[in-house]
Amino acid sequence: MTYRPTTDYGDWCNRINGFETSPEQGLNAYLGDQDPDDYDMGSIHLAYRRAIDAALPPSISLCGDMFIGPAYPEDGEFDDYPQDDCGTLDLKAVIEGIDLDLGDLFWRHELYTLDSIGRWILESKAKDPAKAAAAAMSKLGLKPFAYRPHPDSGRPQAWYRVGDVKDALAARPGQGARTDKAGA
Repeated sequence: MTYRPTTDYGDWCNRINGFETSPEQGLNAYLGDQDPDDYDMGSIHLAYRRAIDAALPPSISLCGDMFIGPAYPEDGEFDDYPQDDCGTLDLKAVIEGIDLDLGDLFWRHELYTLDSIGRWILESKAKDPAKAAAAAMSKLGLKPFAYRPHPDSGRPQAWYRVGDVKDALAARPGQGARTDKAGA
């Protein structure tokens, strides 16, 4: 393997958004007044960084908050990527072109308690929707994402990612197919 000298192509603040020091700061700002503790922010940040990495040319990486790439790019190496008026790689256009629905990303990683799952996802009419949700999660074999202290009792309370719950419910046998009318 031959060594290829690298250089910095600038950091997030001076190449993408002058009001953000990192991609994570922009994602946190996306929440507005919502509490980041209601989301699996680590997974959201990771998914966003993976989308950025996939959009960048193979020879350029976002390392921390700094873009690193070849000091001497080969002729035509960035021809398939947006370029600015000077004919150099336009990193801001590359990042803006990422096809990632942040609303869906945040929704999939929102954290729900058993009570919220019972009320809002299962739409349980039971007296205690948390018990119905606990039974459903147990049958599905879905483990909590995290345990946090209950705000009133201080006892550990299970939290689940909404996307995991929806995926597990959709994967149950018999979802979307009627087996009683096979071949009819």
